[in-house]
Amino acid sequence: MKSLKVGLCGTGNVGSAVLDALTKNPEITQKQGGVQLEVILVGARKGKSAVRNKELKVVTDLRQAASSDDIDVFVELIGGCELAKELVEIALRNGKDVVTANKALIATHGDELFKLAKENKVQIGFEASVAGGTPVIKALREGLVASRVQWFAGILNGTTNFILSEMSENNTNFDVALKEAQDLGLAETDPTMDIDGTDAAQKASILAALAFQVPFEFDSVSYGGIDQVDLEDLNYAKELGYSIKHIAYGNLNEGKVNVSAYPTLVSKELLLSQVGQQMNALDICCEEIGSTVYYGPGAGPKPTASAVIADLVDLANGGWPAQESGSQVNKISKKIIKPFPRYFRLEVKNEAGAIAKISSIFAEENISIEALIQHEAKKLKESLQDTVPVVIISGSVDEEVTSRLISSLESMDEINSQVKQFRIHNAL
Repeated sequence: MKSLKVGLCGTGNVGSAVLDALTKNPEITQKQGGVQLEVILVGARKGKSAVRNKELKVVTDLRQAASSDDIDVFVELIGGCELAKELVEIALRNGKDVVTANKALIATHGDELFKLAKENKVQIGFEASVAGGTPVIKALREGLVASRVQWFAGILNGTTNFILSEMSENNTNFDVALKEAQDLGLAETDPTMDIDGTDAAQKASILAALAFQVPFEFDSVSYGGIDQVDLEDLNYAKELGYSIKHIAYGNLNEGKVNVSAYPTLVSKELLLSQVGQQMNALDICCEEIGSTVYYGPGAGPKPTASAVIADLVDLANGGWPAQESGSQVNKISKKIIKPFPRYFRLEVKNEAGAIAKISSIFAEENISIEALIQHEAKKLKESLQDTVPVVIISGSVDEEVTSRLISSLESMDEINSQVKQFRIHNAL
């Protein structure tokens, strides 16, 4: 039976779940993967107190764990970039394969790490860095290797999907939904990277590198967060036949690649619209076969641990196709060219002719209005001007024209607040 001797750093929720799986149920990987995985040592700065299994060898010097001659593979689960990168480099230079769940590390330093791995004739497994227990990396690395990816669109952050699901299904406000996510262990004490879109954008960067043969270039990803979404938007979306999801999107057009992650209206006719709670899903469209959708748990230590262990089994069985670093087959650009249909929400003064003036602004930019909802006027104090909420669904518009349109609308006397805008994802 094939075997791997494992060294691991990072004993938080994911690291503990990996150690539990490898030490409590080793027969699973032996029977199902034909591999014996043996934990040789654990790096934990707090020593044995950080590890539940007191029989494991624990070292407080993490660099010692990464460079140990006793291990075949180094598992990095400490998170962050600076120290994690140093530990991974130490392991690679010492001829150790590496498995990591660190999306920030791969998205930011992937090219140089893969180059170093190639120089030292070792490999890096990073399935757990995107979509938890859903094998989307394997799909791109192996299952779709004979196909040309045109675009992908996915829900890649379980925390934000849970919050938006709770808001939509239970009419819960944002703060209450976030607190519930934290109470369930789906959101960190500081959830900033989930809420502002950073987490999903890092994952999208990794997917783009694999799908479109571009460098790992997180700085070229455009993104925004779900803090822009409120209950009014969710309710209007329902009325119009959509849900609102945080969608990571990448597409290839004539050698140019755009990658982004924003709150997006998704047609109820699409599978992505039905993905609720903390689940993840990724729709990958290839020229040869059309769309394939991958669905599964994306948040929590156990799904992530499952992906880490799957990488270990793959390593024992020979690993993966070589990952070329810094590929220049296509070029990635932060300037988004792809046009999207758009959702606009405005607070409009309840005056005759206001809607006609707004329509004329759209016409001046040659933007079609596909649908318009105008609800009854709000009851405000006599000293304030009554307004009506107006929602407009437009035809496809690119980012540059959208920005110019919003500036024109907000300069109008008839508009009483900032204009809210989201993309719409239909069948692409």
